[in-house]
Amino acid sequence: MSTRMLTALAVGSLVLVAGCSGGGGDAKSGTPSTSAASAPTASQPRYTKFADFPGKDFVTTEPGMQLGVRVKPVDTRWTPELVGKSADPGKHYVSVYVAVTGELADRGVENVKLSYLRLKFKSTERPCDFGESGYCFTEAYPSSALADLEDVQEDAGGKWRNYSWSESFLGNNVERGATKIGVVGFSLPDTEKATSFELCGPTKQAEVDTDKFPCVPIKAPDRT
Repeated sequence: MSTRMLTALAVGSLVLVAGCSGGGGDAKSGTPSTSAASAPTASQPRYTKFADFPGKDFVTTEPGMQLGVRVKPVDTRWTPELVGKSADPGKHYVSVYVAVTGELADRGVENVKLSYLRLKFKSTERPCDFGESGYCFTEAYPSSALADLEDVQEDAGGKWRNYSWSESFLGNNVERGATKIGVVGFSLPDTEKATSFELCGPTKQAEVDTDKFPCVPIKAPDRT
């Protein structure tokens, strides 16, 4: 075979190799293929109404109001800051995220605030300032404005901690059949070792006496 023919065959082989290797350039450079990039990820829980949330709820009626709201704790955490407010030195907030809906399914409630909620616990650090049961009751501060459930689902993927919460000033309306989400903070010393907590609120029959407030247990705050 002539030298000219051998040279032509060699050049042809190089062209074929280059053409084949071009298709694998993405994989070689680490760029994911279209199918890998569009692979679905695990979805967050999607809630559409108050009843979807697991756990117990209670009815609380704010002072001066005729209608109450149902409140259900959905998450708890230990955090140094909430809705733009920093806890005092040596303290953190027990932040409680709650789902809220009207007491009656066929009507709404106006100007709802979360600032009347209370955190109930037995302190390991100090005697309680008031109350006859041996429990401490700490007032809610700060408290957030109530957000629409749909907004939290869309903007934060159902993760309450990731939502951009704003402080509450005037209260918010809860429309008929609607479910809202909010968060309240309770300031406690860093040295507090209480492990049993409850969320409570006033009623028309018990506006001041915290020992008579309805309560539901909440999980101990996540300190990680």
